[in-house]
Amino acid sequence: MASKPPLTLPTRIPHRARMAGAILLATLMPLQQPQAAEKSPRPFVCMYGHSDNAGVTDAFRKLVPRINVIEGTSRNAAFIKELRKKRCIYAAHVNSPPGASLEELVNRWTAPFKDDLGGKLPGGYDAIAIDELRADVNGSKQSAIVCEALKKTREAYPEKQIYAAATWQLGRNSRDHTEQLRAVDRYVDVLMLEVYLRESRPSYGYIADWAGQVQAISSNLLSKTVYGLGIAQRGYLFDDSTSLSYLAHLDHQFHVIRRDRRSRHMPGVMFWAYYRSQTEVLPEYLARLSQHYFHNQKTTRYGDGKANQLVGNPQLETVSGWKITSGDGDISLFEYADVPSIEADHDSNGWAKHGARGLKMKRGDRPSRASTLLSGLDPLRVHVASAWVHSDAAKNGAGLRVIGRKGRVLAEQATKRAGTGSQWDKWTRLLVTFVPDGPSVKLELHDTPARPGTTLYWDFVEAESAWPVDAR
Repeated sequence: MASKPPLTLPTRIPHRARMAGAILLATLMPLQQPQAAEKSPRPFVCMYGHSDNAGVTDAFRKLVPRINVIEGTSRNAAFIKELRKKRCIYAAHVNSPPGASLEELVNRWTAPFKDDLGGKLPGGYDAIAIDELRADVNGSKQSAIVCEALKKTREAYPEKQIYAAATWQLGRNSRDHTEQLRAVDRYVDVLMLEVYLRESRPSYGYIADWAGQVQAISSNLLSKTVYGLGIAQRGYLFDDSTSLSYLAHLDHQFHVIRRDRRSRHMPGVMFWAYYRSQTEVLPEYLARLSQHYFHNQKTTRYGDGKANQLVGNPQLETVSGWKITSGDGDISLFEYADVPSIEADHDSNGWAKHGARGLKMKRGDRPSRASTLLSGLDPLRVHVASAWVHSDAAKNGAGLRVIGRKGRVLAEQATKRAGTGSQWDKWTRLLVTFVPDGPSVKLELHDTPARPGTTLYWDFVEAESAWPVDAR
């Protein structure tokens, strides 16, 4: 079909005609919608695990735009548009079931692009986050299906963002998975390579090694790859040691990524997953790390470099280093073997082991206390202290406090859910942040909120430095 000649306008349009034309044009044009980003943000800092559950969106508002890609299941069109205005992206969670057919994968992955949330989100979601590319080796039927599904999804939606998480095998043994990785290079905007390092098994060498393997396939692929860091602190967790600082463990991963000659070319980082973290503290810490290492492009260490915990005897195999003050009840060590109803760990894999003993408090008419001194603290840094507590009865009370100079309470938290299963196997974590008013403070466990006659079990007590005071 021949093209029409361009419309020629007079060199000068009368004022009234211009005004009438503008009014008509404004009438015919739809209301302008917030524009989705055409490219993935740089840096790319993604937090997995958003939902429309109570309080979650308000918590995420405090993190953006330091964290500028939000993955999750939200159907809140107003929030998604709000993110667009801040140059952030909402990536809809989509699954990749093992053994799924080509048709099933394409249907799953393209569904959010067709979903306009009942007309509230014209054009559908801006991005998807595929969970996840698996260890389907080169030449396998499933590898071919996944590659073709990525191609078809990109061809159908060339203007949309496609992010894909990948299991650790695609990094550790990249040569066995070049088909999927090359498909990612062609059709995916960002690869989120899972390098989930437990605190007690850090394996920091993977960061440089896997980046080298990805680079060997394609330097372009390396420039669109970010590492996924494991941040879960409940259920399936990575915060599993009382001898090391988990915050320092995360800071060190950022530090290594930014300083290695290959991984420093990566555009950002991803976190799995918000809802399994200690949401009162960890997401804010991660946002601060992201600001320092990626938005501000710094390679100097954000943390203070102290990897060890500040509690001298965190697992209470003995009472050494602890001052025990009994009310008219009882406070003493207990053997886990003597209390079979309590598991000696607080996670789904048994990684966060509690040892053979813990501390038992039986509430009398007056409360009991156990305290230990935390030394070598920096008053210019925010610190975090926590303890895990169980009970012989559901919905029991327990408390933790940090006490500074002249007996001043710097921070405290209490619960009425000890023994109820608020986190894992009925263990509950009490956690506070505080700024020390000197180089030493007292950390105290107590049973003031407990009912008389009931028993609390304490273990896995930790304290560590977090971020500088008044810094972001």
